[in-house]
Amino acid sequence: MMKQVWRQLVWGVVLSAWSIQSAAAAAPGITHGVASGEVTATSALIWARANRAATLVVEYAENVALRRSQTAGAVRVTAKTDFTGVVAVTGLQPATRYYYRVRPAKTSVTGVIGSFVTAPLAEQSHTVTFLWGGDLGGQGFCRQPAYAIFRPMAAQVADFFLFGGDTIYADSPCPSPPNAPGSDFVAQTQEQFWAKYKYQREDPGLRTLLAGTPVYAIWDDHEVKNDFAGPTQPLTPIGLQAFWDYFPFPRPAQDEHRLYRSYRWGKHLELFILDNRQYRSPNTQADGPDKTMLGAAQRQWLLAGLASSTATWQIIMSSVPLSTQTGSPVTGNDSWAKGAFSSGFDSELSTIVSTLQNSKKRNVVWLSTDIHVARMLSYDPDQDGAADFHEFISGPLSAITGNLDPLDETFHPQVLYEETRFFNFGVVRIDGQSGALTAEIRDQEGKVHYALTLPAQH
Repeated sequence: MMKQVWRQLVWGVVLSAWSIQSAAAAAPGITHGVASGEVTATSALIWARANRAATLVVEYAENVALRRSQTAGAVRVTAKTDFTGVVAVTGLQPATRYYYRVRPAKTSVTGVIGSFVTAPLAEQSHTVTFLWGGDLGGQGFCRQPAYAIFRPMAAQVADFFLFGGDTIYADSPCPSPPNAPGSDFVAQTQEQFWAKYKYQREDPGLRTLLAGTPVYAIWDDHEVKNDFAGPTQPLTPIGLQAFWDYFPFPRPAQDEHRLYRSYRWGKHLELFILDNRQYRSPNTQADGPDKTMLGAAQRQWLLAGLASSTATWQIIMSSVPLSTQTGSPVTGNDSWAKGAFSSGFDSELSTIVSTLQNSKKRNVVWLSTDIHVARMLSYDPDQDGAADFHEFISGPLSAITGNLDPLDETFHPQVLYEETRFFNFGVVRIDGQSGALTAEIRDQEGKVHYALTLPAQH
């Protein structure tokens, strides 16, 4: 009898412990950090992922302790979006740092804390600092065990990070660090595309950067497949869905999955972010008026936005460069200018360049990544001896490094600086008083390799 009672007690303790562990395992939690993005002067979007279906709540305040915090709202996350979700925070003060916490509703889980700074109003003369970079984890240069470059990036305490494409390499196997979630495959299914993003978000440095620095993200080709054109690539819908799910994009009822957009940051900066993939003609198509990288609607949006912008600087994020040849003779040129392959998008770029010249826009800078080298170029398409616009290229964050290939001469580029064989990121600072723009290329230790200052032309 005593043995039977003892067995019942032991089994009771075991079952109780198992029940506690099962309940803990079943409790919702935040799994891959948090991120803010799409920041304006009065709003921001907060992103997070749970480990199961849950309701995620966002609280925010102007102090790190989140005293007297307000609730921004909640989002129900399900398997449909791989348990990711976004909450909008509105009614904010311009040029102000906010702290936020994401936590599962109706649980004792404390949640994860992040912060962001809102943009200044359009009439405010405010210094702005931001980062740009791309090409993360390609060709086997994966986190082993972590990406080194995000620590010096976070140390810049930038206003935002412009993630310029190749945020994953869906088409490139990534050997896994010991005891880490794997990515050693080429993505073909929705679940595999999601897994590629989860693999990146397991990196502690990237999570730290995204938790403290707002992000504006855009895709390039490796979010789906090398050098792809969206309308003709069967994997485009699921690749786009995964990209959308893992960054803080809004969920509009109309024009779903539109990625091109613009943001104003004070008196001196208007940022135009292009989608170079979703509407693209095949790279092999002969160049001409019917060949497009942007699509008619996006091209008209860009031209109208540049013409009406009152900011000192107009900065255009293009995930592919203007005059550096990419692609191959078989697949065609993947960047704007035709180069040796004679199959670029020169006609469309010529329309954009001539519009800039006709409107006398002088403070225009294009930013790019994609080619895995660092380059700074000036362009003088009318050959009057004065630069009409500039292009700054950074990268890779972590991928095979590229070659310093010859430039296409269509728009008369001049090399101000170029370097390869190192991981790097870019930093841009615009002075709030003078409006002068300084661009830097820094390596994965944070060392400056090159800096260029451009005075604002009026």
